[in-house]
Amino acid sequence: MVITRKVSIDDATMVTHMVESLFAELGAGQSQAGVKTELVADLLAMNECVYGYLAFLDERPVGILMVSGSASLSARGTYGIITELYVVPDQRSSGVAMRLIEGAVSLGVEKGWVQLEVGTPKQPMWNRSPNSALYLKAGFAEIGPRLMFTLRRLVGPREHTTARARSRLGSELASLGHGC
Repeated sequence: MVITRKVSIDDATMVTHMVESLFAELGAGQSQAGVKTELVADLLAMNECVYGYLAFLDERPVGILMVSGSASLSARGTYGIITELYVVPDQRSSGVAMRLIEGAVSLGVEKGWVQLEVGTPKQPMWNRSPNSALYLKAGFAEIGPRLMFTLRRLVGPREHTTARARSRLGSELASLGHGC
């Protein structure tokens, strides 16, 4: 039986491994920058902005969903963004992803969010992605593509020392009005 639970900062290593597996699969053999456990711990410490759910079959981790809180006028308030969703290959189509999405929905209701959003990969191998069908089955509606502008190329790489990174991430988001 699959059980889900909220992620805690103590799960940083497990979250790191699951997200690395997701990135390796999305990269389809292309080189990806590794996810650092320190960064994962820093983000998980932002417990009013970054949330996650892990799924287990027996005691084996089989899935992860990460979600962050945001706000916008177009959403008419606060909302959540699913940033990562990964289920180990041998457990796909078994209901694990839906259980994780249900956790995010419950969190959104608890937080008073107006909606949940998600972006799916735009790569040739994902054009007919079962992920899109999964989200549509869960009740999501298409609202259009998302674009990204990378700021890191303008400000340079950051140091990732735990205490300074945690306070810097929180300060940056607070300055944007996120209250973290």
